[in-house]
Amino acid sequence: MPGEDEARASQLAKRALELVSSGQLEDGARTLREAASISPENADVRASFLSIQQDKSVSTLLKLCRKLVFQHDENAGREALRFLERPDVQISDSDGNECANLLFDHFQSLKTSPCGEIVGRLLKQSLSARKYVAQKLQDETTELFSVVWSLGSDAIQGLVVVSLDPSAWASEPSRQKCEGRIFELLLTKLTQQTKVNKTVAIKAISRLIAADSPRLHSLVRESNFDTILSLLDIREPEEIRSQATLATAKYLEASQESGQKMLSKFALSKVSRGASEDLIVAFSTASSVFLILPSAASVIFLTEGFVESLIPLLERNGKSAEVQRAALEMLSAACIDPSCREAIGKACSGWLTDVVELSKGQNAGLAAVVLAKVRGAGEPVKQGKGQSAKEETEGVEELVGMFKDMMAKEDDDAVQRSIEGLAYNSLQPKVKEELANDKPFLRKLFDILNKSSGKSTLTFGGLTIVANLTNYLPNLSDEQKRLGQLKAYANAKKAKMEPDPLDKEDRVTTRCKKVLDAGIVPVLASSSKKVSPTALGLILSILLSLSRHQKHRGQIAQQGGVKLLLQAHASITSTTAQDSRASVSAAHALARILISTNPAHVFSSALPISLAIRPLLSLLDDEDSEQRDLLPIFESLLALTNLASTDDDTRDLIIRVGWPRIEELLLASALIQRATVELVCNLMASPTGVAKFADGTRQAGNRLHILLALADMEDYETRRAAGGALAMLTEWDAAVQAVLARDRGVTILLELCREEKDELRHRGVVCVRNVVCASGEAGRAGMQKVKGEGGVEVLKGMLRETRNTDVLQIGVEALKAILQEGQ
Repeated sequence: MPGEDEARASQLAKRALELVSSGQLEDGARTLREAASISPENADVRASFLSIQQDKSVSTLLKLCRKLVFQHDENAGREALRFLERPDVQISDSDGNECANLLFDHFQSLKTSPCGEIVGRLLKQSLSARKYVAQKLQDETTELFSVVWSLGSDAIQGLVVVSLDPSAWASEPSRQKCEGRIFELLLTKLTQQTKVNKTVAIKAISRLIAADSPRLHSLVRESNFDTILSLLDIREPEEIRSQATLATAKYLEASQESGQKMLSKFALSKVSRGASEDLIVAFSTASSVFLILPSAASVIFLTEGFVESLIPLLERNGKSAEVQRAALEMLSAACIDPSCREAIGKACSGWLTDVVELSKGQNAGLAAVVLAKVRGAGEPVKQGKGQSAKEETEGVEELVGMFKDMMAKEDDDAVQRSIEGLAYNSLQPKVKEELANDKPFLRKLFDILNKSSGKSTLTFGGLTIVANLTNYLPNLSDEQKRLGQLKAYANAKKAKMEPDPLDKEDRVTTRCKKVLDAGIVPVLASSSKKVSPTALGLILSILLSLSRHQKHRGQIAQQGGVKLLLQAHASITSTTAQDSRASVSAAHALARILISTNPAHVFSSALPISLAIRPLLSLLDDEDSEQRDLLPIFESLLALTNLASTDDDTRDLIIRVGWPRIEELLLASALIQRATVELVCNLMASPTGVAKFADGTRQAGNRLHILLALADMEDYETRRAAGGALAMLTEWDAAVQAVLARDRGVTILLELCREEKDELRHRGVVCVRNVVCASGEAGRAGMQKVKGEGGVEVLKGMLRETRNTDVLQIGVEALKAILQEGQ
């Protein structure tokens, strides 16, 4: 009876105040909730609520939730939501439990408030709130799901968080049981074809199956999977399609052959019906699956009669622009598979050409992209029926012109399609030349790249075009060239054994210069800030190509290329094959630039030279391929040699970090050995470098023995570098003693003085002068050793033959020291 209810509510409200006053906050709150459920408008209930609200011990969040529940104050609800969205929010266990209890007990009166958003955020932020919901789910899964569903998308996402959090559950079997039931209820909601239902359900389904596909995929019936596949329809909003794509990918990954059979059955049955609606769904499904599992989609596409029946089907449904668009999207996606691409070229080229010429707007652009992929994939063109090679070439030229026109439009989709098409067309040498020589095109392309932040597909496509314009043909060994020829013969391809003249080095270098002059480096720096590993690899590949020609390197440095390369190299932290290649490209491009630029003009306090040492040294350990490319190692050594000419801090860092590998390379092949000796020569300007050869240890003695042997090599540059290292090394008495300890040490120094070229004579005579002028016992022993090896005659002979003033001056000093020794 009403009177009894009012009395009971008043009694409970007063009891709630007593409990709160005695410190029993949770019991008091529970009692007040019970009173409010009996008579929320009761004067005692409202008074008790206000009294508790004024209690300073009650948290802000709990006060706001109580105001929302008891006073229906939606402003309080919005304040609670803002509170929960704070990055530093902390919720006590009691508050999380109490708030969840309040919201779920009174959800029916709160449906028009931000209750659903609050529930979703609360469940993400509070473990105690998740535990509360997990407990209720075990007792009444279906009922609680209905409550949460009525609160909207945010609340459902919160429920997903609960179902995936093991810490919220008493046991893992309980969690799995409720998770499975929630997943089934979501699948049921998905069949209720309203936009809101589809959006909320597919988002939750995709998240659950992505997290637990090995277990949940078995709950997906064929009818459920058909419903998910139908959401791949190109007419669906992107938020629905993207979530359906994720769910499809995870389901196919987990279900393997059974899922792929259901996929084929779904698509082929739709095509066999031939109705416009069915064709749109079938083609949309195939295009989406090509992007996530090409092998499964290609099975459908290459099913006997599928491709051959496409054109008749499309011609019968020719008036439907949506059918045409769905088919074009599928053909475009199918080009990722070489066999599918070849089949499209044979069966669909004529129809695609007609669409380009006769259609308008989006479909014409799409058809052009497909033709570009078929004709510009870097393979010999498969001519369609009645088409000559000349017609194919002219067709490509027309497509390029069309894509350029599309780029100039303000339509985002047209720009996207044009970039995608040119990414394929620019594989062809004639197109590369045309694009590189078109300054307005380059300006427009770079402008698009600068504005494409957050649009990964657009960025990748634009970078691909630039990479195609600047890529050099790989340097192949004779053995690799022979293997390539054998493969060409084996594949019965009538491919030219010689590259296209437009892809030869001089033409690529010219294209690189044009791209560089157009200001590509700042564009690459802008694009590198938020890109995928694949896109970053493209950026570094472009910089490696641009830095190949010596005259380009200063320009790259001036445009900020060194800083970009250092930042890119530092950002690569994984060791996947893709990232390893990108890391090598970054370090190699950096090495090329630092060979040809003055370090003082590149580095500063804001960009210290030390940042470049480790990337350059990393190239010395490149073991990626069996047929190892020695060029990065060689160029890294040259760059390190340049940096080692700066100061002792740089030299010491190179020695500290890279010495073991540098020492190994002293025994490498001739070219690498020469570059290593030149680096060692510069390192000798540091006491740390000298110590490596003259600290009295056995290892130092062995190193000096190698250095002396290198000064006696046939290769002139190697002798010159080793002689320079010895000239600096023998300035130290300890090094002189080490030279004297080697059997042929002094003999090799005197042999340098006998050389015909003054560069070597100069190095030799400096060494001899240092030996005979050393202090103490080292000098006395050196004097005797030089005399005993016929040093006086060698020096006299050298002085007669040379006209070099430096050699003459130092030779006279050495000879005078020897001759005065006995006086």
